[in-house]
Amino acid sequence: MNRSPTKSTARFSSLVPAPIHPMQARLLALVAAHRFATTTQLARLTALEYASSASALRQTQRHLASLAQQRLLTSLERRVGGWQGGSAVTIWAATTRGQRLVAVDEGEKVPRRQRPREVSTTFLDHLLAITEVRTSIEEAVRQEADTEAAVALEPECWRTRLGPSGQPQVLRPDLAVTITSPAYEDRYLMEVDRATENPGRVIATCWRYQEHQAASSQASDGGVFPLVVWLVPDDRRRHRLERAIAHSTGLLRDLFRVIRLDQLPTLIHGGPAAIPTPQPTNQVGQ
Repeated sequence: MNRSPTKSTARFSSLVPAPIHPMQARLLALVAAHRFATTTQLARLTALEYASSASALRQTQRHLASLAQQRLLTSLERRVGGWQGGSAVTIWAATTRGQRLVAVDEGEKVPRRQRPREVSTTFLDHLLAITEVRTSIEEAVRQEADTEAAVALEPECWRTRLGPSGQPQVLRPDLAVTITSPAYEDRYLMEVDRATENPGRVIATCWRYQEHQAASSQASDGGVFPLVVWLVPDDRRRHRLERAIAHSTGLLRDLFRVIRLDQLPTLIHGGPAAIPTPQPTNQVGQ
């Protein structure tokens, strides 16, 4: 995924029918990349372009309304849970026309996706949570001087290796994140967990990550495998996954972190050392 506003605007300037504001091109690119995003998330992602958060929200609403009038975006009025606390929000998705304008690279095809209104509430919550993670990363990076975040979404963030029999084995994280500054570079593969799966399935996924990590000496990133971060909705889920990881014999605890969304800035600012590795402690209520 291209996170550069300058490149994004340049790509769309010759493809979107006039008149379209450069910020509308950027918003369209963001929505198409994430599949779904709320008005507030989009205002936060583009907040640096405005004098205040109130101005960002007001202008974003105006631009989104214009994109909808041009039939490039469509809106859903849905009640979503999790990080929004079950509130009703306006959710945006790119129309087929909008997706075509985003697919500008030579040979790139418009992705085959469900119609926005056919997506289940559970899957919608998951996709919006991914958008929220990206938004929180961008906000955290703004607080650090000379620091940048490169965020890749599916399928660009997927990693493939050949298995023992030569068959491709694919890791499918929700996001791949690289935080860079003059002093360091931190890499993360992130899984957004909505507490809908049995911990046993999470551990099975952890083993797949460890298998890829074992083969990372042959990888293109110099053998340095990213830290795997599970983002969970609450402490109950965090303790449960931490204990499952810690009690899985042979699983490398140092390869994983389990955090709540509100702990993400701590990870971005302090790096892997700022979050403890999963420990085999007993937690009340598990």
